[in-house]
Amino acid sequence: MFFKSHLTLLIGAILAAPVVQAQNEVQNTASDTDEHMVVTGRDYGFKVDTNSTAMRVEATQLETPGQVTVIDEQLIDEQRASTLGDVLKNDSSISAGGVSRNRESFSLRGFSLDSGSGFLRDGKQHWSHYRQPIELLERVEVLKGPAGLLYGKSAPGGLVNMVSKKPTYETQVRVSQDIGSNNESRTIADVSGSLNDAQTLRARAIVSKQSYDSWRSYSDGSTPSTERFVGGLFVDYDVNDDVTVSFHYDKTNDNGSVDSGAYIVDGKPVLGRDFIWDAQWSNIENDVENVGFDVAATLSSVWSIKGGYNHQDFERRDTESFSKPDTYNAATGTYEYQGYDRWDNWQFDTAYIDLVGEFDALGVSHQMLVGANWLGYYYSSQRDSIRGQTATVGQPLEKPSGLDYHNGKKGDATERDSYGIYVQDMITFNDQWQVLAGLRFDREENDTDTYNNVLPKAGVIYHPASNGSIYVTYSESFEPKDPIDDDQDINNGKALDPVKGRLYELGSKWELMDNQLFVSGAVFEITQENKVISQDITNPDFESETTQAGKQVHRGAELSTMGYVTEAFSLSGSMTYLDAEIQDEFDASIDGNRPADVPEFSANVWTRYSFENNTDVNLGAIYVGERFGDEKNTYKKDAYTRFDAGVAHTVKYDENLDIIARFNVENIFDKEYLAGGSQTKTVLGEGRNYMATLQFRY
Repeated sequence: MFFKSHLTLLIGAILAAPVVQAQNEVQNTASDTDEHMVVTGRDYGFKVDTNSTAMRVEATQLETPGQVTVIDEQLIDEQRASTLGDVLKNDSSISAGGVSRNRESFSLRGFSLDSGSGFLRDGKQHWSHYRQPIELLERVEVLKGPAGLLYGKSAPGGLVNMVSKKPTYETQVRVSQDIGSNNESRTIADVSGSLNDAQTLRARAIVSKQSYDSWRSYSDGSTPSTERFVGGLFVDYDVNDDVTVSFHYDKTNDNGSVDSGAYIVDGKPVLGRDFIWDAQWSNIENDVENVGFDVAATLSSVWSIKGGYNHQDFERRDTESFSKPDTYNAATGTYEYQGYDRWDNWQFDTAYIDLVGEFDALGVSHQMLVGANWLGYYYSSQRDSIRGQTATVGQPLEKPSGLDYHNGKKGDATERDSYGIYVQDMITFNDQWQVLAGLRFDREENDTDTYNNVLPKAGVIYHPASNGSIYVTYSESFEPKDPIDDDQDINNGKALDPVKGRLYELGSKWELMDNQLFVSGAVFEITQENKVISQDITNPDFESETTQAGKQVHRGAELSTMGYVTEAFSLSGSMTYLDAEIQDEFDASIDGNRPADVPEFSANVWTRYSFENNTDVNLGAIYVGERFGDEKNTYKKDAYTRFDAGVAHTVKYDENLDIIARFNVENIFDKEYLAGGSQTKTVLGEGRNYMATLQFRY
């Protein structure tokens, strides 16, 4: 079903009463209009001047010695993004991996982003083993390069920070309804404003309900489907002029069928683009809750302090077939699978405290940050599996009798704590020169081991003009590794050093066209050392040898731009060149190869042209170069270019209410392409699909 007129009429009916009432009040009491926010429809052309991730303080892009892409709410809204992948496609330095287990995976500058250390929510580490609630976000910040100084354990490619929406002082109501291909429907309600006359207590509530089917089908002809609910509550309270306390709670329930991807041979999906190898009873339900608080206080004219805490509880029920497409026998039409049922529980506790001072000393200006953060990790699971099952194409896959995770043994819980303290100082000598220097000490503890690490960072910024900067920066990352735990490994019990990353980068940033257009570029080299590798050996007593001889070297260049080109034309675009190489002296099969799903060249652009009649037209393109699907480079994916488009018309019902009708088309030319994932679990790019949207903004 493409249109759902009853639901649209219901939304209109709900809004009719307050709209009429507001219109009457405007006519009867002229002074009331001064108390409402007038929606002008003017935006910033995708351009954002500040970021909160790279420096852990509010800093302009020109004062940040590194590349940070900020994807704002305007762009997210225009593209009707509903997953993090939909948002991150706007940054060419990020490449998408597989989506098995109903979660997305990504690489940044060619290095994989780990679910536990590659993602932040409001500057705090966030367990991201699920599809993220985009409806709760006002922007997404992509920090390029090692971020160990401020965030501790992380990969050298960088971090993704998801910034939550905040309560507003003035009342605003946003209601939208999306209707799209594959029976997709998404309803979002977003209400925000002050709860008292003094506007010291503010709240924002957001709810979203989404459902959709897949364009692919199981062996028995049935279609996967997903039901998803997102809800969030954000509250700010000004205790006084100097202290603000914020509270947040959000819940995501994602209940969906499983589609692990296609099996690719000679560049083509075996049994066609529509065929799903998983069983029709495969299903994953993720139930995630986040609750916490933040406090911001001004201590004096020089010093301010921020602190916060978040508890994340993530429960997953995962029932799958774990099909093996590479066992497919074309003569008999059969392949192997197994029954698999598991329960998982992750708990992430994060806390931080930052003390920021801005002062002059020794003839120069300082912006000093002294802080500490903590992460408590807990994981428990219970699982059951039944192997040796055989499926026949065209018939339902039988669910093994007695399959239930309660029948399996509950594993021992895994717990660890990570602590870090850091000092960072941005020194401004004059209008032209700034220097950034910082140092961090980290400690990670678990039941058996303790790891310590020290990380430095340094950067120099030169401002040849007030609207530009040139910088050089050096930073490091680290990822602690547990000792080898394998009785069949010749090095069993040996302690492992942390995997280290090291970045050298030269870049430049400019505010052009009367500061309406931001242009940024950089060249960089990232080296990752001490990678853990394991190889089979010929030994009567052992089967393998694990060492830390692995290494990766990524050299590249980036260019990005966003903002207004003319008063009516705005764009957001980026391009990335990446020479990525695996170096492994023990495994000749991968030595000198490229990492999986990392193209040499990629680019993207999204544009908007605004007509005087309140009509906006969007056109976008995404180019992903040729890349390999595995480390052995045996499976190659062709380059592709995909074009998207959209049109929106705004009706100003009155000075308080805008009604926006939007229509988006993705993959206009119905391009067939291979996205992320391994050879047996490759994501297939969806063909031409549509989204119609009706939005009310009061």
